[in-house]
Amino acid sequence: MARMAQPKADVDVLPIVSSKLWFVRGFAVCMLLFAAINAGSYFVRTSDWSNLVLPGRGTAESLGFPLVMWEKGNLYGGFFVDYVSLGWNVLVGAIVSTIVGLLVVSRSDFLNELARRLEPTEHEAGSAVQFSIRGMMATTLVVAVAVALAKNFAARSETLVAIYAAGPVVLVAIAMLPRNLAWEKRVAILVPTAILMMAVAIVVGAALKMEFDKVLFGIFICWTPQSALAALAVSIGLLATGPPESSAAN
Repeated sequence: MARMAQPKADVDVLPIVSSKLWFVRGFAVCMLLFAAINAGSYFVRTSDWSNLVLPGRGTAESLGFPLVMWEKGNLYGGFFVDYVSLGWNVLVGAIVSTIVGLLVVSRSDFLNELARRLEPTEHEAGSAVQFSIRGMMATTLVVAVAVALAKNFAARSETLVAIYAAGPVVLVAIAMLPRNLAWEKRVAILVPTAILMMAVAIVVGAALKMEFDKVLFGIFICWTPQSALAALAVSIGLLATGPPESSAAN
């Protein structure tokens, strides 16, 4: 007499995430969005954006939401930013993030189900990326070649504009669009690419006689809001389309 097949242990099912952890996640994501809004406020409060790619521009610059916390030329008593305004901005962000965290908690069952469906399979998650000396050397070589090419052939303001404008979209697309990848693999793809683009931007800025911190400032205010919006758009797209057929069958 044939024995009935025993049900296979569902080793791929994720543990239920607690309400407290969902609150922390919702709170943290909303605070990150507030940071992105503060960075993006530069483009609303500053009339001439060419300060980011052309050295020696004397136009006024400022950023901060809802209050201005930094203004070009204002030393703020040696503290670089207005910490009172910064404190109020953080407080507003914390209040809104608390409300968002509570809303996320109210949908924790739905979010747990989504997380379970979108998680890579056991085989895919188990094949973690291993960093090696050879891989590090190859990454360093690629960065060095890109920096040399940028210094000799791409030392133009248009190169900085391209990195500022397209960098976050490229990074998020590379890291998030491939389906069924564990987060370790996405980080392994994202980090070297980000380092490469930042190195190229710094070298191009130096060739254009721009200060080092000015280039980093441009990367911050351009990449932060764009990365948040791109990641949000890709995440919504993944949730809307659902898991791939192979994962759904498992």
